[in-house]
Amino acid sequence: MKNVLFTILMLASIFTTSFASNKITGAVIDDNDNSELIGANVMLTDSTAQVIAATATDNDGKFILEDINDGSFILQISHIGHTPQSIVLTNLDKDVDLGTISLVASSTVLNEVVVEGDAVINKIDRQIILPTTAQRKMSTNGISLLQHMQVPSLVIDPLDKSVKTGSGKDVQLRINGVESTKDEVLAINPSDVVRIEYHDMPGLRYGNAAAVVDYIVKKKTTGGNIAGDLTNGVKPLGAGDYNLSARYNFNKSALSAVFSYHRRDLEWIRENYETFIYPDHTLQNREMGNPTKFKFDKMNLSISYNYANDRNMLNITFRNSYDNTPNSFSDRNSTLYQDDIEYDISYNQRSKSYIPSLDIYYQLNLKNDRHLYLDVVGTYLKSSNDSRYSMTNDAITPDEIISHVDGEKYSIIGEAIYEMPLWNGTFTAGAKYNQSRTQNIYDGNISSKVNMEMSEAYMFAEFRSHVNKLNYIIGIGGMRTYYEQEEMKQEKYIVRPTLTLSYNFTNNIYLKYNAYVSGYSPSLADLSDVMQEMDAYQVRHGNPSLSSVTFYTNSLTAGWNSRHVNVELSGQYSYDDKPIMEETLYENGKFIRTYANQRGFHRLNLQATVQVLPFKEYMAIRLTPFFNRYISNGNDYTHTHSNCGFRGSIMGMYKNWSMMIDMNTSYHNLWGETLEKGEKLHSIAVGYNTHKWGIQMMLMNPFTKRYSIEAENLSRLAPYSQLAYSDDFKRMVMINFSFNLDFGKLIDIGGKRINNSDTDTGILSGSK
Repeated sequence: MKNVLFTILMLASIFTTSFASNKITGAVIDDNDNSELIGANVMLTDSTAQVIAATATDNDGKFILEDINDGSFILQISHIGHTPQSIVLTNLDKDVDLGTISLVASSTVLNEVVVEGDAVINKIDRQIILPTTAQRKMSTNGISLLQHMQVPSLVIDPLDKSVKTGSGKDVQLRINGVESTKDEVLAINPSDVVRIEYHDMPGLRYGNAAAVVDYIVKKKTTGGNIAGDLTNGVKPLGAGDYNLSARYNFNKSALSAVFSYHRRDLEWIRENYETFIYPDHTLQNREMGNPTKFKFDKMNLSISYNYANDRNMLNITFRNSYDNTPNSFSDRNSTLYQDDIEYDISYNQRSKSYIPSLDIYYQLNLKNDRHLYLDVVGTYLKSSNDSRYSMTNDAITPDEIISHVDGEKYSIIGEAIYEMPLWNGTFTAGAKYNQSRTQNIYDGNISSKVNMEMSEAYMFAEFRSHVNKLNYIIGIGGMRTYYEQEEMKQEKYIVRPTLTLSYNFTNNIYLKYNAYVSGYSPSLADLSDVMQEMDAYQVRHGNPSLSSVTFYTNSLTAGWNSRHVNVELSGQYSYDDKPIMEETLYENGKFIRTYANQRGFHRLNLQATVQVLPFKEYMAIRLTPFFNRYISNGNDYTHTHSNCGFRGSIMGMYKNWSMMIDMNTSYHNLWGETLEKGEKLHSIAVGYNTHKWGIQMMLMNPFTKRYSIEAENLSRLAPYSQLAYSDDFKRMVMINFSFNLDFGKLIDIGGKRINNSDTDTGILSGSK
């Protein structure tokens, strides 16, 4: 592997000295007062109107277009409220500085340059995607815009609006480079979105996230904005997601608030089939459930103050997260059949948590396009967890297992990042430190107390550049993990190199390769030296001997884009060395469920996405078949599993109307000894949108006879299978109303570039 990386690096250096590329630069100002026009659209097209490159002007009204081949082009510049301007560039064969370009203010607000179809520009580690006029018109927030743009490899849950990769990993959301929450993205006005940058191979700068979606939003002057996205169930009434936001700007300052409320009050039925293999006999349980409530209320609030000028930016944000779950997903009321004996089973788990935090961020813009970003976050986590399990019949005294856990955690996270131009690229270096202290008190059938100190330090340096059609990122990072619990101490160092190569054969055909080494720490709950009874047969036990894991991954992506058809093929292979996975033991008449550093875990993910645009942006048809292969090597077990399926969607837009049909087969995940079979989802949504508001009706799973989620444990000592199903998620009808209203002349103060949070309470649960 080292020889391969060395060879690739040598090739990259050879290419660096062998090719040249053209660059177009300039600045855009208002013809009336010579003020810089921030967020002006800049597009370069060829003689066939194919978009070759695109960008938007920065805070100084400047722009740069790179990687331009020789030839003749048309440069189109537009800004809301100004007359668009076109510049013909004939026989371009060297770098061109267009100087200052003036746009004349128009008497009426004009539309931007119309982009027909999906304009996709492939860059070093990302795709630049320009939303069309119709897509903006049909959207009322950032998530719905992303949904209407039908970005390949991204999956948006129609119910909770979460954004994930095709392999089910969370996507990091950003606004103008700032890591942001889903609620903050829901507050974006689509008409303010200049472009979306999709980083499908993020480097160390983004912590090797699975993917990054960055909304580049226009800068404005004064005024404010209020927005909302409200979803409620009609059948059933027990589901709702509500998001509200407000922003007001004055001079160089801005105040903003974002509030979200998510609730569920539904019923599930659970079936469990368990086998316990004792040294002298085998016991089988068949547990048939009755309808059982699943209920939670979750609220998030953030209040921010932002001050920015040309050189400095200060952002202070207070956040508070509240989670009240009186009935967990694992609750059940059921009948247990054990040969000819019947038992009544009841299990309930309640939990609450409060997580206030204070985030102080500072950005310093230095000369020569250098930047320094600093972020400090202090968090307090207060949590409680209560569970009660009972097993009884007419012949025995009830067997009850009661547990109560109170937890407190204090943490502080500090991060610094420095960026500067270097040669023909960008050099980035950074450091991050996380220190936490946790105290959890367990009371009940088994009582104990856990005090834990934990810290994690991380440093990295990364250089990204390009040579003609070859782009590359080279980085090196290192992390140190440390924790202390009672008399036990543990320390581990992990080196984290990364390499990304991207080659554009033409403007429409590209090939990308990414390889990196990363690491992750065990959760606080898994590290806790504490035991929790699960039922009459099983005990959950933490393992303070767990150590951090080294993670290796390689991915290769090839794509072809045209006016009406986009095709992307991707494959990823990854390996976890000494992963933290399940282990089942038998001691003193009980089966112990715990975790240990096992031998290794292999995963292979393959997928192909074909997107057809038969009528420009008015219709998009997408089909993504996938194949997964897992090999789980434990210390005393080996499990394998293969899963294939597809995701498909049809999206249509006409005038103010839109319709979307989604269908997904079950996506399986094997980890350790547990195989989880994800949801089979399909939905139909019809909506009506104006520029400021929209309403949509959504029918979830209209053709499902029974909505279910399955899990299977493959342990040789205590295997089980679980089935949870609900009629509430069958033919589910949801109504969504959203609005996004501006008032005054708006200003969007510069965004933060880094963001941190801590939500790990570290409580070990006895649920199953």
